[in-house]
Amino acid sequence: MPDIDISKILKDAEQGIIHLAETTFTTYKTQAIADGKAFLNAAKADLQKYTQQLAAGQITPDEFRDLVQDEGDLEKMDALKEAGLAHAAFDNLINGVISIVITAALSAIP
Repeated sequence: MPDIDISKILKDAEQGIIHLAETTFTTYKTQAIADGKAFLNAAKADLQKYTQQLAAGQITPDEFRDLVQDEGDLEKMDALKEAGLAHAAFDNLINGVISIVITAALSAIP
C-alpha cells in the first residue's frame, strides 16, 4: 500500500479552510476556522485510510468523494451552530470543506 503523507494533506486542507473562512465570513471567521480544524482532527484516521485505499486502487475517486462527504464529523461544527450561523451559509461551508479535503488528498497521490 502506498505511503501517504497525511500530515501534508491535513496541512494543505487546513490552509484551504482558513482561506475559505477568511474570504467567506467576517463575523464567523474564527468559529469557521476552529470547526474546520476540529473536523480535520476528528477525521484524520479515516482520511488517511480512504486516501491510502484510493492510492492503492482499492476504491475509485468517486467512492473516495462519497466517503469524505459521509464524514459525520462535519455536522458537529459546534462553534458555528452556537454562533447562530444561517443554515445556508453552514451548508456552503461544509461543501467547501469537503471540496478542500478531497482536493488536498487527491493532490497528495503520486
